[in-house]
Amino acid sequence: MRAIILASILIIASHGDVYEQNCLQCHQGLDVGIDKFFYRYVLVFSSEASVKAALEDYLRFPMAEKSLLPEGLIEKYGIKEPTTLNQNQLKEAIDTYWERYTFIGKLR
Repeated sequence: MRAIILASILIIASHGDVYEQNCLQCHQGLDVGIDKFFYRYVLVFSSEASVKAALEDYLRFPMAEKSLLPEGLIEKYGIKEPTTLNQNQLKEAIDTYWERYTFIGKLR
């Protein structure tokens, strides 16, 4: 039983490493918090599946036309390079991002 609990704790603790190492590190220096990007995606794409699909598409094939950044931030920072994460890492990062910032189903 202790081994199962320990394994569960390690899995939970490691979940988010891809997100923190590959997303948060770059976004910490921006004028707008990464949570604000999330809210823009929810406003535009609404559902969890649509938000995640749009994020994946943008991260794989970033273009100004797909960006939800305000024009001033695009001019200041440019468009990111395509992700180097593999499919599983990208899915994990997007899932972590969703879980961290979603308010859907959490409002009372």
